[in-house]
Amino acid sequence: MHRFSDVYGHEAIIKNLEKSLATGSCSHAYIFDGIAGIGKKLMSGIFAKALQCESSARPCNECISCRAFDVRNHPDIIYVKASGRTIGVDDIREQVSNIVNIRPYKYTYKIFIVHGADQMTTAAQNALLKTLEEPPSYAVFLLISENSNNFLPTILSRCVMLKLKPLPVNLIEEYLVRNNYEHINFQSVALASGGSIGKSIDLITDETFAEHQKEVYDILNSLPGAALWDILLLAKRLEKMKDHSVRSLNFIQIWYRDALAYKGTGSTGRLMQKDVQDRIVAFCDRMSFRKLVCGVDAIAEAGYNLGANSNYLLTMEIMLMKMAGR
Repeated sequence: MHRFSDVYGHEAIIKNLEKSLATGSCSHAYIFDGIAGIGKKLMSGIFAKALQCESSARPCNECISCRAFDVRNHPDIIYVKASGRTIGVDDIREQVSNIVNIRPYKYTYKIFIVHGADQMTTAAQNALLKTLEEPPSYAVFLLISENSNNFLPTILSRCVMLKLKPLPVNLIEEYLVRNNYEHINFQSVALASGGSIGKSIDLITDETFAEHQKEVYDILNSLPGAALWDILLLAKRLEKMKDHSVRSLNFIQIWYRDALAYKGTGSTGRLMQKDVQDRIVAFCDRMSFRKLVCGVDAIAEAGYNLGANSNYLLTMEIMLMKMAGR
């Protein structure tokens, strides 16, 4: 039941899509690209609904077409699904190639929505490319992606790229407040979300979030002046939160961002986490600017190594040692 006015942020992209609707200059293929929970599914769905809407207020959410879309029973909107872990060539052939030349059942367009399109195999992309090269006039493809780098250059060249950027912290806070979510500190959730409303909702409904954040910050406060053995024990504490490794690194990155902001300016005015500013000031009093900069590099290196499936405990030990200047 959504309209573009319900979308937070992404004004330039919305304006682009609304102009296409108003002028009837719809392209044959779009890529909605961005991090998880950023609004790709919502925006592409509103666009698909609007393209098929029978009213001048697109989407009206009231006509037969809009109502059919809302219950996922629209005859001319096809959701391409993976039969396995990825979308393979047979999926594209069966769900796209074999039916794309059959004219729409009732409406103006025949729309193919592909969630996880960046996970298509090379063969699947090549199969889709044959359709994108000479698409029927009524065919529209909406490809939903978290990593557009996975697409073949030939796919990218035939699609309109719509990159959804992470949202500002204040916009996510506003969304959480307006939608009556309950939390003692919306700012912490918004910061940890990485600019994703979807992730912020996951975090604010996660009962372990506040406890996890406090534990990570306690570890960081214990780091200045810590002996080697103490650093190894701190790494063991981080290992207990291995299942939420990305979140742990996110907390550490935000902490160090604020620490550098305070150390560089001598003022708390630029701190993002006002609720823990006293702890950050105390932390900075025991850390040199050089150590903080080295810490940021160590955090980035740890993130890269974890992405390459390095040993978790060893990675945390090395990171903390470098952060402590060892």
